[in-house]
Amino acid sequence: MDTSGGTWSFPSDFGTPFLVGELTTDSGRAPALKGRKSERVALALDAGLRRRGGTGVSIEILDLSVDGFRASTHLDLPTGAEVWLRLPGLEPWQARVAWAKGHFIGCAFERPLHPAVLDMIVRRTRRRPQDKPPAP
Repeated sequence: MDTSGGTWSFPSDFGTPFLVGELTTDSGRAPALKGRKSERVALALDAGLRRRGGTGVSIEILDLSVDGFRASTHLDLPTGAEVWLRLPGLEPWQARVAWAKGHFIGCAFERPLHPAVLDMIVRRTRRRPQDKPPAP
């Protein structure tokens, strides 16, 4: 039986260690992300987007990963369109429209975001000013 991914624990209530984790009889790897390269993080983030030679417009990022994003926009963008995403506090990031349906688009970055950059964006998004405790 495969016990990979488990950890040994030595709790104070017991004299012997025990394994904490998931047990499986499957010797294969974890299931794929259903056609995705990386895990997406759901969030609501205002950002800017522009096409080559176009002016920037405001969009709402609905989810983000190191490899791309899904957004809501009023733009009519064809699949394959080259765009630049401007996230708050970061330089514009080049992407291509992978799909478009109604007012929603999915884009793939030309270069992946560094995981630390994604973590920073998620932390900033989840720590909005209205979430801070009132000042004394």
